[in-house]
Amino acid sequence: MSETLSFDAELQTLRERAIDRLLMADVFDRDAFDTLSEYLNRKAAALQAEYVIPKQVLACLRDASSAIRSRAEYLPEVRSHVGIASRFEMLLDLMIIGETMEDRVPGRAY
Repeated sequence: MSETLSFDAELQTLRERAIDRLLMADVFDRDAFDTLSEYLNRKAAALQAEYVIPKQVLACLRDASSAIRSRAEYLPEVRSHVGIASRFEMLLDLMIIGETMEDRVPGRAY
């Protein structure tokens, strides 16, 4: 099995620092979410040649978006960063079509 498809301990750690911390302690760490997003984008690049995306990656993308949106309902500091949830959703969509964030340039028609 390709290493890109195996369990990713680093992704798990990043998930805990961002998503799990927000869900369990209502603490929004913008830097942790940015780091998670950047890591997932690098993961997207590594997975471009693969026909499958690991469930761990898919769950992390969905959970990041869901956690931010759910906590934004009652935490003002999260509400001001709700756009980050859209970034995770967009990255999920891009991974499905085999692209990364760098493949999308603002203002360019596709």
